[in-house]
Amino acid sequence: MDFELKALTEDGKKMVDLAEQHSADFAVKALEHDRNGTFPIENFNAMKKSGFAAAGVPKEFGGLGVTSVHDCIVALSRLGRGDGSTPLAYIMHLSRTLGTARAYRASIASGDEVRQKRSEDMLKKIGAGELFITVANSEPGSDVRTSKTLATKTEGGWLFNGSKTFATGSPAADVLAIRARFVNDAGEERMGATIAPVDRPGVEIKNNWDGLGMRASGSHDVVFTDYFVSDEEFDDIGIYGKFNAQFLAVGTASSMGLSSIFLGIAETAHELALSAIKRRERGIDYPMNQVTIAENEIDLAAARGILSRGAQYYDEFYQTGADAPVGMIDNSNEMAFKIIKNGACTKKFVMETAANIVDRAVTLYGGGAYVANSLMAKLYRDVRAGQFMQPWARNQAIELIGKVSLGLDPNAD
Repeated sequence: MDFELKALTEDGKKMVDLAEQHSADFAVKALEHDRNGTFPIENFNAMKKSGFAAAGVPKEFGGLGVTSVHDCIVALSRLGRGDGSTPLAYIMHLSRTLGTARAYRASIASGDEVRQKRSEDMLKKIGAGELFITVANSEPGSDVRTSKTLATKTEGGWLFNGSKTFATGSPAADVLAIRARFVNDAGEERMGATIAPVDRPGVEIKNNWDGLGMRASGSHDVVFTDYFVSDEEFDDIGIYGKFNAQFLAVGTASSMGLSSIFLGIAETAHELALSAIKRRERGIDYPMNQVTIAENEIDLAAARGILSRGAQYYDEFYQTGADAPVGMIDNSNEMAFKIIKNGACTKKFVMETAANIVDRAVTLYGGGAYVANSLMAKLYRDVRAGQFMQPWARNQAIELIGKVSLGLDPNAD
């Protein structure tokens, strides 16, 4: 495949090899799960068994030791070719795994023994295939700065109350990464976060996901009712209602991971269209087919290029090597917002370009794409999920990109 993304590290190459194997296997039942709206738990068991679920875990804890976000996005694009729903859940797990590995190294450097122990315990469980993480932060009317879920102080910890939507991969989750609004001792509104075990009283995962696309993603609602989080498990991550630049800059890896999945969807749609035209009598001789194929090839090359460079830019500013100090080379908010802007630009371009590629592929494929249970129809529905995904859905991304480019403070009123 021309301009195909390639892993740059040996650990990353192993991850991509596993992704290609899993992608071929997951594709076999992808249409069946899409038709029935069922969650492919067997895919997640397979990723745990192969070690793919532990790709971001340091080798000393049983993982592949992958630290390059660039190589992760290559692997995710390969998974996206076989099915979009499974990697959509996997990126939530992978981004948190990479973040935990980074926190582990940072805690050693800072001497924070409590955080080191907490991170090490989690990494060992992921490395052993005993722990899968997903994220439950979306809420109607909220964004990355706000939360309607409330954490109130109680003896020894906090009680969480609220509802989350689009908790992708929740049927496979052992723990959920969640945020909540709280008031500190000084009376200030702050944003808190925790990793919430799902086997603890006070959490209910609703079996209610019924999406237009990504139907096998298990993006159910989650309800927290007096859910207890100890003081040791609770983190203050910033001022409520403001962008936490440092926190969100680290999370940019997740944005680019999401983008790569949709690139994989577009690649599959394009290959299906190519095959259909070649099978059709004189299909390759029709000038408009040639033009449309060329437009898709150009857009695929552009999407791969910006995604690859965006991920390398992230890796350059974060010292991601296993033995390197942790954190940005320039630890200022200004640099953090530049990294966030870079991720938002990448995500917006790739998501919209992927949708355009699939639209053209549907036209090239012909009437068979209009059959509800066809693979092309599934790809058409799946690729449309990208424009809604946080962080940095379309309108929010444009606003932030403009402000940062003009030297404005995104947090200014």
